[in-house]
Amino acid sequence: MNTLKHQFTKLIYAAVIGLIPCTSAMADVTELDILGPEKSFPRVSRAYPDMDAEFVRRGTPRTVAQVRRVAIGSTKTQLVRAIGQPVSAYKDGSWNFNVSFRLPQGNRLICQYRVYFGQDGQVAGTVWRRPQCANIATGKAG
Repeated sequence: MNTLKHQFTKLIYAAVIGLIPCTSAMADVTELDILGPEKSFPRVSRAYPDMDAEFVRRGTPRTVAQVRRVAIGSTKTQLVRAIGQPVSAYKDGSWNFNVSFRLPQGNRLICQYRVYFGQDGQVAGTVWRRPQCANIATGKAG
């Protein structure tokens, strides 16, 4: 399993720095921070309490300010610097991230964030799976 993760990380890194082309269809999302639970985000759940911790979604700790560095036209390198490595890629060329926001009570909220790219390989739009995450990122009251 670790070998597959390592190979995937190398593949994503190579794509980010331009060693291999990313095939990206023209994004159907052309705005930032919209809500899109129907966008085929991967699901992770525990069927029973003793299930291996591998099934728990972990997020890259980020601040709202870091996420707000992502803009239409950002390069893949800028994207990775702002929010970390993607956890998966889709056939359409978009990337999925798990972002961890610290909540005021000290807890953390793990948010799925999908980034779409245009024909030029730059950020064309972003989608949050959950409204709470979109609200945190945009500063809107929950």
